[in-house]
Amino acid sequence: MIKMEQVSKEAFYTRQSITEINDSTVDFLRGKVDESPRKRVRLCLHDDVENPLHEMTIALGKESYIRPHKHEGKTESFHIIEGRLSVVFFDDHGKVDKVIRMGPCKSGLTFFYRLATNCFHAVIPESEYVIFHETTNGPFDPEDTEYAVWAPPETEEKDAREYVNVLFTNHICD
Repeated sequence: MIKMEQVSKEAFYTRQSITEINDSTVDFLRGKVDESPRKRVRLCLHDDVENPLHEMTIALGKESYIRPHKHEGKTESFHIIEGRLSVVFFDDHGKVDKVIRMGPCKSGLTFFYRLATNCFHAVIPESEYVIFHETTNGPFDPEDTEYAVWAPPETEEKDAREYVNVLFTNHICD
């Protein structure tokens, strides 16, 4: 297993010059999801928040809610390792524009996506756990993230769960 430094309940760093992610790393992250209050954990592969390139292996539990948001001046990409999720794209008023259903290679679903525009989007886990590799440009500044005013904040758990259920029912279900 790779060396990791835990910096919060949801974040680990590996500051190795060569990092290998294997089954034991994925198992470790999956196990940490259930210990996280927001049912998510990330292994940061970059040195710190100031790096110009951020790469993370992220594990989400199905209960994880990621409020619709957009990033000024950022590009992001996901490559699915395990599980399924949907990325939902919205206009500025909350109307769904597009849904990308994602799964690992050979699943028949999209396994890689890249977003190079500033639009509202949300990630909705569809399987018990989903593990993916995310790449985005740094440095990380929380002020670069704009949350949608038309979607409930993460702290309103009941409203957030209802919101996700409506999205799932109306836009994601086969």
